[in-house]
Amino acid sequence: MSLQTSEKFLQEIVSTVASSLELAEVLPAVVRLVSDASGVHGCFVYLVEDEQLVLRAASPPYEPEVGKVAFERGESLAWWAVDHGEPAFIRENALADPRVKYVPALEEERYQSLLAVPVIGRSGEAIGAITAHTEAPREFTDDEVDFVVTSASLVASAIENARLYEETRLRVLELERLTELAEAIARADALDELLQTVVSDARPLLAARACHVYLLDPASEELDRKASDPEPGSARQTLGLAELGPELARGGRGTRLAVPLVANGELIGLLVAEGSARVELGRAIASQVAVGIKKVQVIEQLTEKNLIKDFFEELAGGRSRGDLEGRATRLGCNLDLPHVVLVAEPWTDALARALRVAAPGSLFDHRDDSLRALVKLTTPSSAGFLDRLRRVHEELGEPISIGVSSVCQGEAAFADGFTEAQQALVGTAVLTGTPSVLAYDDLGAYKYLLRVAVDGGIRDATVDAVGKLAAYDTQRGAQLLATLEEFLRRHGSISATSEALYVHPNTLRQRLRRIAELSGLDLRRDDWLAIEIAVKMVKLQHALGATNSG
Repeated sequence: MSLQTSEKFLQEIVSTVASSLELAEVLPAVVRLVSDASGVHGCFVYLVEDEQLVLRAASPPYEPEVGKVAFERGESLAWWAVDHGEPAFIRENALADPRVKYVPALEEERYQSLLAVPVIGRSGEAIGAITAHTEAPREFTDDEVDFVVTSASLVASAIENARLYEETRLRVLELERLTELAEAIARADALDELLQTVVSDARPLLAARACHVYLLDPASEELDRKASDPEPGSARQTLGLAELGPELARGGRGTRLAVPLVANGELIGLLVAEGSARVELGRAIASQVAVGIKKVQVIEQLTEKNLIKDFFEELAGGRSRGDLEGRATRLGCNLDLPHVVLVAEPWTDALARALRVAAPGSLFDHRDDSLRALVKLTTPSSAGFLDRLRRVHEELGEPISIGVSSVCQGEAAFADGFTEAQQALVGTAVLTGTPSVLAYDDLGAYKYLLRVAVDGGIRDATVDAVGKLAAYDTQRGAQLLATLEEFLRRHGSISATSEALYVHPNTLRQRLRRIAELSGLDLRRDDWLAIEIAVKMVKLQHALGATNSG
């Protein structure tokens, strides 16, 4: 090859490289020019892709094999040139050389000599190789080798420019699609709609084989699959938190991207893309999805909260403003099944979470300082639920009073159920004196006294007299009412009462005289049963007053 001819072909290669950023146009042109300039019978361009050397351009008639032929590292003379960073030449009988791998589709038995030149990128690393084949044994001159080497350097520049252009184009396309996905997420009003939009739009964006969204179930602390594109196939329905693993995992079936969905530091789910390795893009999508899910969840929770509040008010008032059964169905509640009503004061997030675990499928209405719940029972009896509730109360160790109604079944029973739960709540202050769990059925005689205390309208001199003691205790920080109650409980025994109150008998006698002076009660003549009932009534009235003022 003359110097003039070499320069002419190199100028054509330069012109070709400069005129296009598309490898699909540049590489075939380079193959044609190298073939024409060198007089070879076959010319091929290979690029390094994912640890393979892949055929990306070929002289006729081998164009159909482009993209199909690929060598693992060390399998061909082209790989040898790439690994060593220098040209490799076989003058004759090329297939006998151990560095050559026979590829039937390329008819390599036709060729005797073979030249492989590495394509060196700007970083100094080989990014591909150009091979030239001849049918007869041939000795490539230094000028011919230099021409191919120079061509390879020009090809390297074209490859890197084309890849940079392609990466930029893909990046812009990804940003456009990401923006479209963010807009679709922002428009979604329902969680199901949002999740299906995410998986269907994120799968092509992440170039994934399949895409899934899992949401965290706080009760079970498991991730539950809520949406998939395409149909889930072998994808698991639930995942444990301990199974999350790394964001990008590689295995026998390829890559798997799993990015946590986190909003305001709270884990709400997981985005899984099978067959994708686009970690940064996956993180960007997951961030948008997490915010969108949280927004929709807040909206749905507020909507459901208002629905539950109105539903409870109708049940508690014993009056329906329309299709009560339809609203119950919408909330997933069957009023014909056994339930109990629960009231707790004050309430905490920890209590609400524990109740959802102890009584799945129940409805909750949170107020500023109280919690009401319609608890779905799994049996006609509430005994099992009460046992679980008392364990929960003990484990929480928080000063929370909880009242539970008797079992309600049928729409008409729930108005009484809400009243019973509230009365049981009041009963915790009267019967136990400390925050505890109390069922309405455990109130005993207080069931009837509570109704009288709530309804009012009864004037009683004994109740008024005992009320003076309660008022005195409140003003002076005394314990006259408690002393009177214990004295009656001990059947008037000075020794037993003073021992129970941890006071000296003389101190007890002084208190009893003070009780008589303040209230006008004569414990030697008045009916002790009437006084004992009056004490309970006053305590109930004070407990009800504290509840109403709270």
